[in-house]
Amino acid sequence: MTISSEVNRSGPYDANGITTAFEYKFKILEPQHLQVIHTDSSGTDSILMLDADYTVTGIGNDGGGSALITPAPAEGSRITLLLDVPFTQETDLENQGAYYAETVEQALDLIVMRLQQLKERAARAITIPPSFDSATIDKLIADVLALSNKGDALEAVAAVSHYLEAVADLADDIPDVASLTQTTQQKAAEAAQSAADANANAGVATAYATNPEDVAVPGSGGLFSAFHWYRKTLAIYDTVANTLAGWLHGAAAKSDIMDTDEFAIADNAAGWGLRKVLAGSIVKYVARALDLDFMVGFIPAWASTTSISIGPGVGFFGGKRHATTVDTTRQLSATFGTGTGFLDTGVVQASKTYFIYAIRNLDTGATDFVASLSAIEGGVSLTNLTGWELLSGSRVGILLTNASAQIHRFKQTGNFVQTVASNEVNTSAAFTNDNMRFAFWPVGVPVLGRANSSIVANSNNGVITLKGGVATAADAVGESELLVQANNGTGTIAITDTWDIHTRTDGTFRLVGSSAGGSINISISSSGWTDYTCKRLLG
Repeated sequence: MTISSEVNRSGPYDANGITTAFEYKFKILEPQHLQVIHTDSSGTDSILMLDADYTVTGIGNDGGGSALITPAPAEGSRITLLLDVPFTQETDLENQGAYYAETVEQALDLIVMRLQQLKERAARAITIPPSFDSATIDKLIADVLALSNKGDALEAVAAVSHYLEAVADLADDIPDVASLTQTTQQKAAEAAQSAADANANAGVATAYATNPEDVAVPGSGGLFSAFHWYRKTLAIYDTVANTLAGWLHGAAAKSDIMDTDEFAIADNAAGWGLRKVLAGSIVKYVARALDLDFMVGFIPAWASTTSISIGPGVGFFGGKRHATTVDTTRQLSATFGTGTGFLDTGVVQASKTYFIYAIRNLDTGATDFVASLSAIEGGVSLTNLTGWELLSGSRVGILLTNASAQIHRFKQTGNFVQTVASNEVNTSAAFTNDNMRFAFWPVGVPVLGRANSSIVANSNNGVITLKGGVATAADAVGESELLVQANNGTGTIAITDTWDIHTRTDGTFRLVGSSAGGSINISISSSGWTDYTCKRLLG
């Protein structure tokens, strides 16, 4: 804020018995900084009382506002509005405390306001021309004082001063003027006192504005000038960067950041006010900004034909933290909310792929799990999940049921799921299957299947080739050569191998076995798969 105008009074306004709003055209910071003077028809002044006689609008406005007087002043009276700032200093700036420019500026504004009201008062005082020397001034004051015992008629004499020369010739009439001298003396004394008061106040105001650094204003009880605080502020500005750097450089290092650790940020939504932010909030912000879903742990394990346990872990799904600290055992034989059941809906079905999702309690933030036939979060039934939320990227695993609607036995490390071996191919003839699907590989998401093969070449100089992948008969580019075995005339040979192959989303893939120059026996069994789309770190 600034004080851009020297206006410090408004009026006098002539009252008409109707008007209640009288405008002032200068800035005030508090309602009590406006003095309202009522002059009645006889010329007698009285100071009105704030709230009892009037209220004030326009506080803090550069152009001022209005005094609302109730009741309306009578016709024939007048209203005068003056700036009236108390001569007190209530701004407390502590050593080594924060610097608030607005606080210092407001204190300076109040000083300027006091100077302006002193100027207004001084303008109404009787003053002596600055060209008078001290001897002349002393003689003038002595002459005025000499008139003090000449009576009360001096005012009358002043009113007819242009007749004084003629009066001087009327010596016989002088004794009649003596009675006016006493009044003249009284007025002279009052004028001298007003001049002394104005001079003292001006000196105090000058000290508050210009006293040197670390020199207290006399009589202030240890307060300092605006110039003093300017110098202090400049010193802080010059050294703050080095000071902050020293604090950081000298601080003890912290090895591990906790979720509850605090950092400082400037909050632009709050006018760049300084606020603290938790380390956990930074992780959430990064996860949301990068659309990053991830987890560590939450590894499922086979517990029985109807239940699994899910190990402890932590993850950020949809930007929100999910965490458990102990194993969570859940039953596939019941819906979520029924005992330890965790089906989203319906009853367990045979020969199906179930997808396991982490869910979060809306009230407590606790983490639990739900199993669904849906391979995507949006397809999970929310019927039994009132009070819980299921967020993006929250799938933590997969389990399969057998023909008896029981959980197929498995062991999981990271994202690799090892299952009980299942014989899938056993043939002595070449074959091509564009929609091969192994019984205990998932349906709904692509995986990297793990298989074991045993191949026997029965003829010399035979070549056996095994290929697989997500290609089709029309486009074999996506096939990979899983095994090429050449028999170089050494008779019957046998070879075993383990290989991985990508599946399609529906669990199928293309598998081709061929031979040239002899007969073959091929046996393939599945032993597990890698859930590579599951967002588990170190998986």
